[in-house]
Amino acid sequence: MLIRGSRAVTPTEKGLYLRRRAEEIVSLADQTASELAHSDETIEGDVYIGAGESEGMRHVAKMVHAFRERYPQICFHLRSGNSIDVVEWLERGLVDFAVLIAFPNINRFEHVRLRTTDAWGMLLPEGHPLASRETVSPRDAAGVPLILSEQALETGELSHWFGNLKDRIEIAATYNLAFNAAQLVREGVGGALILDNLVSTGPGTGLEFRLMYPPVVSPIDFAWKRSATHSIAAKLFLETMRGETPTQD
Repeated sequence: MLIRGSRAVTPTEKGLYLRRRAEEIVSLADQTASELAHSDETIEGDVYIGAGESEGMRHVAKMVHAFRERYPQICFHLRSGNSIDVVEWLERGLVDFAVLIAFPNINRFEHVRLRTTDAWGMLLPEGHPLASRETVSPRDAAGVPLILSEQALETGELSHWFGNLKDRIEIAATYNLAFNAAQLVREGVGGALILDNLVSTGPGTGLEFRLMYPPVVSPIDFAWKRSATHSIAAKLFLETMRGETPTQD
């Protein structure tokens, strides 16, 4: 499991895997101990949510605020990552719930669809010729180096939008966090296809955002593992989400 050098000991790939698994087991044990320590008479505890960058988190945040007005002793823990990370956390029980954007296999989980949706557009450096247009077309996008979401590439979410131009696009870089993609755009690497409202744009930011046309809109789901055993805190929050989010697939 370890590679011994002259001055240091380096874990092998198998050793790194075991360390990650041990960290997950410790985290689950800590969560379980925390839940068992709470009094049966007082509604308290912890709720764990995994999520990607999405406007849907604003809806969840509103629900968290309203929920804590009623149960102030419940604490929420957010973990951010791409869909692969978030789904893995959910499967392994490291989070109670996941906020998933356009997840192709959503029916493997129990879920409710949020009222909010995410709209795709192009992030451009201030003064870019495409910034003078109201929207960006597939032909426009095929004419500039693109910075694309790793998740969108994995799911093929944008391939239909490009149509017969998809073989002509130039991928300059990929990203999993919109903030980092914005740094590449500012430095002129290319235009980033990102979800709306994730990055500040307009005067003083050095960035412009233009919606894609035809529109590309991604559904957002609040999901949980089938037959999961939830804490009292998580059960109560799930009841709140299901009551306030009527659409379910």
